[in-house]
Amino acid sequence: MASNIKGLVFDLGGVLLEWDRHSATGSLSSRQFLTIMNTTTWHNLDRGTLDLKSACKEFAELLEVSPDTVETALEQAQLSLSVNASLVRTIHDLRKSNPRLKFYVMSNISREHFEMVQKLDIPWSVFTLVFASGVEGMRKPDLCFFQHVIQKTGFSAEELLMIDDTPENICAARSLGMHGLLVDKKVASSSVLRNLLQDPLPRAEQFMKINAGNHHSIVEGHGDLVLKDNFVQLLIWELTGDADMVYLRYPSGELLGAQIHANGKPNGAVLDHLKVKNGLWNYFYETPVLTTTEFPPDADTTSIAYLSLPEEYLDKVADVKIVLDAMAENLDSEGIMQTYFCNQRPRTTPEVCCNILRVFHRFGYASDPRIAKTEEWVVKCLKNKACLTGNRHYSTPEGFLYFVARLYVDSSEKLKSKLRGIHDELLERIDVPTNPLALALRISACQLVKIDPQRYRRDLELLMSLQDEDGGWPAGHFCCTGRTRDRIGNRGFTTALAMKIIRDEKSMV
Repeated sequence: MASNIKGLVFDLGGVLLEWDRHSATGSLSSRQFLTIMNTTTWHNLDRGTLDLKSACKEFAELLEVSPDTVETALEQAQLSLSVNASLVRTIHDLRKSNPRLKFYVMSNISREHFEMVQKLDIPWSVFTLVFASGVEGMRKPDLCFFQHVIQKTGFSAEELLMIDDTPENICAARSLGMHGLLVDKKVASSSVLRNLLQDPLPRAEQFMKINAGNHHSIVEGHGDLVLKDNFVQLLIWELTGDADMVYLRYPSGELLGAQIHANGKPNGAVLDHLKVKNGLWNYFYETPVLTTTEFPPDADTTSIAYLSLPEEYLDKVADVKIVLDAMAENLDSEGIMQTYFCNQRPRTTPEVCCNILRVFHRFGYASDPRIAKTEEWVVKCLKNKACLTGNRHYSTPEGFLYFVARLYVDSSEKLKSKLRGIHDELLERIDVPTNPLALALRISACQLVKIDPQRYRRDLELLMSLQDEDGGWPAGHFCCTGRTRDRIGNRGFTTALAMKIIRDEKSMV
């Protein structure tokens, strides 16, 4: 639709102008105000066939109050109007990014009130034409009014988008072939228009750049608590390919950036690769939160580190073979590789096992017999929908499906044949409501295993519609704390993933 739109038609009250009917009706109650707005007298006032004073007399008779009371209430309502500054900024930005786009105003408003509104700080010069019902002699939802606007703009109905806060007006516009955007008070119309008419990629890139080094995770229900973790930073680095986007604490304690040359390559003393602890990563970047003060390194963050770090950074950590040996020796009683490198935290997690196996397959150890039990378990978890309700450390099934999809891509043909069920599992999840980050994980997984884009088209459209006005996407959630199951998300991760999805979609065309 966006590529076809050449003109935007804005309503005034409720769209370009904000108005709280419950607090701005002065001497009339909100119920009385709504009563007169739904009379033929009000409609005639809108159409300009009745002047304001005459209309107020009729309203007064209906409400059994004085005409002055009604006139004062209407004047107070008009004076309470304020310009929707966010939407005005969006209009200026849209005009700058697309000089050929035209802007119009179409409003139900009396002649007298239109004179008052023209004094407000609306950028009237931006609008090619302004259609006030009291001047035109027609009001919405009269079809003749819409036909009049279409004819005057010179565009076809299909090239115009009506932005209005009244469903019947949107219905009338759509009945003639116009596009319609019903303003929802829960969703900023400025964000919807940007998502509809602006390229999401440059906006997302700008968001990532502005917030570089500050893409912190957040924990639902914990207000301003900032969670700094190595895990998501590594995922963001892999998705963006930009070390400046993230912060990291290596297993040695060194920080990313403190020991980097201007050319971006590691500097400083080379770690002793014989010490496996220099390859075991901790989830937390700094002091752990919402858990024990002492927190052990884990196989999930460790695996993601070896999968995400560019090759030139790998000499900062232990040789991968030593780390793989440590993982292969860290087994539960069933022979499955465990999550933590700690005897006091015996955990096996399917999502973590996927990432462990990816490291073995990525670095040429796919035939290592020590990973057989772990592979079997992951295959069973996929086949039997074990993670349909999430897991101890992951809050949605999309986390498991995403990491299985990535394992599917990295694995040997032998394991890949056992994981082909990922296609059907993803198809079952398509269109199932979930949070923004899980939605992005689902779409990315579909792309990885090459599901027909038409199958997840609605999911993709929904994700694109969720882009915030600042260019980033909502944090959502995909993992959680083990003890309390507080859900964790990250706007930087959701945005970086959305950017990759957009690029991958473009590469398919």
